Amino acid sequence: MSTNTRSIGGQAVTIKLAMKMEDSLQAFAVRAACFIGEQDVPYSEEFDGHDFGATHIIAYLGDEPVGAVRLRWFQSFAMPERLAVMKRFRGNDIGQLLIDRCAKIAESRGCRMLYTQALPQDIKYWERHGWRRLEADDAGKGPKRVVAMVRPVDPSKPLPEAEAPESVVLRKEPQLDPSGLPVGGDR
Repeated sequence: MSTNTRSIGGQAVTIKLAMKMEDSLQAFAVRAACFIGEQDVPYSEEFDGHDFGATHIIAYLGDEPVGAVRLRWFQSFAMPERLAVMKRFRGNDIGQLLIDRCAKIAESRGCRMLYTQALPQDIKYWERHGWRRLEADDAGKGPKRVVAMVRPVDPSKPLPEAEAPESVVLRKEPQLDPSGLPVGGDR
């Protein structure tokens, strides 16, 4: 459990890793409520093959799951994504507790940087918590655009201004026809 706890209404907020299938299902339930239920994100976009290779971290109020984040691993950085906090519990720093746990785990695995992709409406939240934009331009256009953001795992060891994960590419995956060829003019 987290050593950096908060309480809401006298109950402790605790953070733990999903170690059993039941834990993962609780993380998925929080994400489904927040993304599918509140934001109308299609199921096929919210849940993908990355869920099985990622670390899932859950915030609890008592025994009730109230927040979750998925943490994916790359060679030199970790990527927290799908950060979700149940609407009635927002404003209690639960999201920050989850990201703090991501940073601790990443540091224990030798990562120096966290990388995420934020929606434009969420950028101020991330910047308040020590993240900076990787690029000045938004990646993509329309409602699905994202902004790449980074922060050091250890805030006392800031990243160089130009550092960026080499393996992160901000582009849409090409649409493929049933034979596996790109659709449209990308052939």
